Amino acid sequence: MNTIKIDGVIGTAADEISAAMVRDQLPQDTTQPIRVILNSEGGSVFQGFAIHDIFAQYPGPKTLSIESSAFSIASFIACAFDDVEITSNGYMMLHNPYTVAEGDDEEFAKQAATLGQLKESMVKAYAARSGKPEEEIRAILKNETYLNAQQSVEMGFAKRIAGQKTIGRALAKVKTMPHGVVSALLGSGSSGDNDSLKGKAMPESTPVAATLQEIKTAFPKAKADFIVRCLEKSLPLASVATAAAEEMMTENEDLKKQVDALKAQLAEAQAAVVVTDGEDEGGDMGEDPEMEDPNCKTKCKAKSKGVTPIAKARAGQPSARARWDKAVADAMADARGDKVKAVALANRNNPGLREAFLAEVNAR
Repeated sequence: MNTIKIDGVIGTAADEISAAMVRDQLPQDTTQPIRVILNSEGGSVFQGFAIHDIFAQYPGPKTLSIESSAFSIASFIACAFDDVEITSNGYMMLHNPYTVAEGDDEEFAKQAATLGQLKESMVKAYAARSGKPEEEIRAILKNETYLNAQQSVEMGFAKRIAGQKTIGRALAKVKTMPHGVVSALLGSGSSGDNDSLKGKAMPESTPVAATLQEIKTAFPKAKADFIVRCLEKSLPLASVATAAAEEMMTENEDLKKQVDALKAQLAEAQAAVVVTDGEDEGGDMGEDPEMEDPNCKTKCKAKSKGVTPIAKARAGQPSARARWDKAVADAMADARGDKVKAVALANRNNPGLREAFLAEVNAR
């Protein structure tokens, strides 16, 4: 049987495990059975997805043995196998994908949309592997859940517990892992009984609030009152990005209400003109000298009602509002129904359209 080892961090650096390295270890005869030995604290989400797909597409028999640990994206790789075993002292850890990003509101919206798509793919894969409902999987990922061997089998992420313990190496994340997990993975005295390698209780982390300069740099077009609200709430930069997208959506909804109100006002004015025209056919138009000119009738009646004429879109060309609404609607599919993300995507994919929409509304 061909054996492939994934022992280390998932990634493309010189000392990491990449998708290309895994692909090179596959037998040329793809009908041959393979056994994959996994011991990893995770790493690159994209390389992890690529490795998952390589194994998922391998047509021959395949077995995965989790020896010690399958954390983060490494636990997602296990979803590519129907036959998964785990050592009796092994652990799996599942959590939401995350990234570190910098840039303006559009860049943060783009990163948020990508993370959302990755999370949805992971939720579906974990649910299919375990048979658990997707909502339960979402809760597991959100809480960064550690599962020992027994729990991994009971929850359907592994099929059986292997017969012997495997003492793992010290992991890069060891200082942030629960003490019991580290003890199980390394074993008493496995690293010279060094207390620094035995782990500490998972700390309660508090995100650092963004500074004024950070917000102004990341969101140069942000309004002063928006920045003040973010500073008052001590929001971290990632939360500021979410708030910016929500602000954009709220502003868009307000503009739609203004446009609808203007449309209603115009319809009322047009209806008044039609009614008055019908009355004037047999009536006296001599009271207003301007009204004696038939070419002036609509204009004068509109003025008599106190209505400001509204500029119409050029013939044959949709208004900026219509094009903006269509752009948001088209983006809803890529945003998986999330309107905040859809607004951000529409803004990014249609440069200048939102500004044209705003200018069109303000002109009225």
